Amino acid sequence: MINLDAIQKSSRSQSENMVLQSVDSLQRQLKQSFNEAKNLNFPSSYKRVKNVIIGGLGGSRFPALIIKELFKQELKLPVIINDDYFLPSSFVNKENLVILSSYSGTTEEVIIMAKQALIKKAKITGITSGGEIADILRGKKFPVYIFNPIYNPSGQPRIGFGYAVGGLLGMLFKLGFLKIKEEDVAQAIERLKTLSSHYQITIKKEKNLAKQLAFNLYEKYPYFIVSEFLTGWGNAIANQINETAKNISGFRVIPELNHHLMEGLKHPQKIKEVLIFIFFFSKFYSESIQKRFIITKEVVEKNNILTLWIELKGKNKIEQVFEAMALGSYTSMYLSFLYKENPAAIPYVDYFKKRLKEI
Repeated sequence: MINLDAIQKSSRSQSENMVLQSVDSLQRQLKQSFNEAKNLNFPSSYKRVKNVIIGGLGGSRFPALIIKELFKQELKLPVIINDDYFLPSSFVNKENLVILSSYSGTTEEVIIMAKQALIKKAKITGITSGGEIADILRGKKFPVYIFNPIYNPSGQPRIGFGYAVGGLLGMLFKLGFLKIKEEDVAQAIERLKTLSSHYQITIKKEKNLAKQLAFNLYEKYPYFIVSEFLTGWGNAIANQINETAKNISGFRVIPELNHHLMEGLKHPQKIKEVLIFIFFFSKFYSESIQKRFIITKEVVEKNNILTLWIELKGKNKIEQVFEAMALGSYTSMYLSFLYKENPAAIPYVDYFKKRLKEI
C-alpha cells in the first residue's frame, strides 16, 4: 500500500495536483461565495415567499442538504430539496422561490426544473458557474449568483462544493430566511483555516485524521453514521468517497437506523469481511442521540463488524459541519491515492451522460 506520508506534491500528476489545490482551498471557496452571494439584489417579493425549493443533483445537491440539516432550527420557512426531473407542480406557484443549483449550469434535470418553474410563474434564482442555467436566468433578468471558481482548479462540483454551500448561505441571509447572525458563519469560515490545516498532505499520518481514515477505509465498504445537524454532510462524504475514490460507500442516520438496520447486520456473513461503520459523534447532538450512538456502536460490534468512532473538534455546530466538509474531501482524495485512482476523473458518469444522449 502507498505510504501517504511519502507523497509529495511534485510527484503527483497534473490532475491530482489540481484536486489537491481544490481540497486545500475549501475555506477560500466558502469565503468567496458567501461574501459575494450575500451582496445579491433580490426583489422584495422574493422575501415574501411561503417556501423554498432547491433543485440540484450530486455535488450540487448535497450542499443544499448540508444547509437544510445544519440550520433546521434556524430556517424561517420550509426548504424542499428537489432531486429529479419534476418539481412538485401541485403547489408550485408565484408564492414559491425556486433556487436552481447546478455547478456547471448544464445539469439536464435542473434545466427541465427551470422550464417548469417558468411555466408555474414561481420566483426563480440560481447558483452556477455558467452554462444554460446562467443563460436562462440572465435572459429572464432573474437574480442569479454566477461564481468564478478560481479556487477549484479540479473543475469537479463535489470538490468545489464550498461554492454552493457558501453561495446558498449568502442567498438565504440576503433574503432574510435565517435566524442567526452573519458573523457566526463568517467566524466559522475563518476558523476552518485552522481546523482543516491538520488534514493537509504535509501532516504525517500519526497526526492526520484524514490519512488515518483513508487507511481504515481501504478495501472496505464504509457506512458513515451521522445525526441531526451532520445529516446533510453524511450524504456529502458518501458522494465523495464514491466519485473521488471510486469506492462504494453509504451513510445512515440515527435514530432512523435504530428502527430497522440493526436487524439487518446478521446476513450475509461474507459482507462482514469488508463492512465498517464510522460513527461521527458530536457533543452538540441532543442527549437522546448521544445515548443512541453509544448503544448502536455496541450492537454493530456484537455483530462482529468493525467500527470507528470520530469526534469533531469545532466549537459549535457550524464549525463542526465545515470541519467535517474538509475531512471528507481530504479523506476521499487520500483514498484515491491509495487505490492509484485519478480523483478528478469520473469515467462512468461521463459514459452514462454520453449514452443518455445517444438513446
